[in-house]
Amino acid sequence: MHRSRTGGLVAALVVVTMVLAACGGGTASSAPAAGGDDGGSDTGETVSLAGGQFSPGTLTISAGTSVTFTDTGGHTVTEGSNGDAVEDPIVDETGGSDIVVTFEEAGTYQITCKVHPNMNMTITVEA
Repeated sequence: MHRSRTGGLVAALVVVTMVLAACGGGTASSAPAAGGDDGGSDTGETVSLAGGQFSPGTLTISAGTSVTFTDTGGHTVTEGSNGDAVEDPIVDETGGSDIVVTFEEAGTYQITCKVHPNMNMTITVEA
């Protein structure tokens, strides 16, 4: 009987390790909204970070549009690429809850996850 309990414990530890290693869980951490005070904008877009990627991978929006990054779990939403932030990023927030960014100025913004450098996306903001 002792051997059976040990096997069950090992199996449980393997499952727990796999769950903890997976990115995409929504843990109870609270990140403040970034980049905008209007929070209640009528227009907005949503980007998911589920599955270890930004989805969609490219987004074109109008200036003044808010983008909500959801399912942030163990990810960051950072202006930059390949896991590196640009100098003075418009957003550099750690996940755990939705992150809302309002893009006020036209331009092209590269967004990355500092934890997972292969997670990148491009947001084009039109005037």
